[in-house]
Amino acid sequence: LALAFGLSIFAPGRHAAVDYRTGPNESREIALADGSRIHLASASHLQVAGDRQDRLTIEGSAYFDIRHDPARSMIIQAGDQQVSDIGTRFDILTMGRAARIAVAQGVVSVSSPSLAHAITLGQGRQLIVNPAEGDAEVQTVQATDVGAWRQGRLAWDNMPLPLVAADISRYARRPVAVSPDLAGRRFSGVLVVGDGS
Repeated sequence: LALAFGLSIFAPGRHAAVDYRTGPNESREIALADGSRIHLASASHLQVAGDRQDRLTIEGSAYFDIRHDPARSMIIQAGDQQVSDIGTRFDILTMGRAARIAVAQGVVSVSSPSLAHAITLGQGRQLIVNPAEGDAEVQTVQATDVGAWRQGRLAWDNMPLPLVAADISRYARRPVAVSPDLAGRRFSGVLVVGDGS
């Protein structure tokens, strides 16, 4: 029994997932074993799993700086979206089934049961998935706005209001909601986070 227990602990593919969480107005940098870095935004949750730390799940927002490695493909689950990456810099924002994936450098592939086919995003492109409108849209984004929250700015360009509200809620220390009749509206602008007020 002791031998069987020991083998189950050290057997390949059985590494325990590690959870990282941030509170309101708190961010955290996470270093992976391969040198990749993840900046976890305020009030967010990241789970890292897999023998090579290549199976991730994000709720909230995070900026990913993934080391290039053609021998491995990192898979990040963000709501209904699955983001595949071998090495690039990008930001993910999720709220329920809604999501924004924006690429500052490199290329990612996004697939989802709601998408007819996988979508490839390169530098300066973002995918916005908005179930309230029942669509997914690829847009241009300024590379300097990708992950702008790391410099204390929240930047949106033609963003669905529910995603803007989710973003603000993480910093305002109170929930911000959008009424269903406004869920299809878009917003463009920049807010300075400051102390969240």
